[in-house]
Formats: sequence, structure tokens, C-alpha cells
Amino acid sequence: MKTRFTLGCVEEVDFSVLAINSHIKAYKLCWNINKILQLNFEKKKDHSIKEGLWFARYTSVCDTDVTYTLLANRSKNGYLIPSEKSVNFFLLIKNDYWQQEKIEFISKLRAIEDVLLVFEVNTSVIKHIDRFIFNDKKD
Repeated sequence: MKTRFTLGCVEEVDFSVLAINSHIKAYKLCWNINKILQLNFEKKKDHSIKEGLWFARYTSVCDTDVTYTLLANRSKNGYLIPSEKSVNFFLLIKNDYWQQEKIEFISKLRAIEDVLLVFEVNTSVIKHIDRFIFNDKKD
């Protein structure tokens, strides 16, 4: 009798995701966030999940090793997260103390004039959570 083993992979997510709805371009949203939250978003190489799907990406790294990454959900050929077509941007936050700062941070984001809606996404139910992982090559 043959014995079969199945390798299970438990995906641990070390970041939080906020969904942002706004009708402005990504660069202008970053400028507004920089102004209100004193961050420093910079344009990075677009994020690609497969051929033809490129998404605008901006990153801000703070002195306290907190990383913020703003990703557009739409490209010319599709969506980063197809199940969330109504979302314009995703903000990924890598912060060890996120739970303590979450309420104040979200309320400041909501105060930005061009932001229509901000809510936290439950990362355990996102089908394509792997699309938020970047493989940046360091030269």
C-alpha cells in the first residue's frame, strides 16, 4: 500500500492592508498622504504579477523601520486583486505596533479631501494574498 504525504504551506502575513477608494492619480494621493501624515512616498519600479499586468507602486520607509507601500489595484489589463474591483489602491503597512496606531492613522487618511473611503482588509480571506509580496532584486 502506497503512503502519500501532502506538504501544507501556512501563509503567515507580517503586514496589514488598507483599502483606499479615491478618484485621483496615485502620485497625487501619495503627495496628499506625505503632507498629512509626514511620510515620504517615493516612486518604485512598478509591481508585476504576470506578463502585461503592471501596477503603480510607491514606498515610504520611516526611521522606526515602518514600511508603507501604496499599490494601485488597476492596470490597463486587469486587477491586482480581482475580487476587490471597487478598490482603487491598497496600502500595505509593515509595523510591529500597528494595532496601537491603527485608529489614529485611518482617521488621518479619511481626513484627506480626495479620499472617499478607507477600511482595513482581512488578509486571511484574500484569495491572492501572494500578490502583495515583492521580489525586489538588490544590486
